[in-house]
Amino acid sequence: MAEEPPVPGADGGRPSGSRIPSLGDLFWVGTACAVAIVLGGGIGYALDDAFNTLPWITIGGLIFGVVSAVLLAVNQFRRYL
Repeated sequence: MAEEPPVPGADGGRPSGSRIPSLGDLFWVGTACAVAIVLGGGIGYALDDAFNTLPWITIGGLIFGVVSAVLLAVNQFRRYL
């Protein structure tokens, strides 16, 4: 006999193996994203200052930081899906 799919109940239909991220998990992801963006912009600014090319390397560093932050967040939140 075929098994019936689980009926959404009090758990909202979440798979039995998944869990909800804790406040510490969310804080860690937010902090890591902020650090990635600030570090990318800071390194870009330092290189721009050294090579006298303001603002081009700074913009590249910020873009790199934002992309890194998004990839980090997506990677961390995949374990909760």
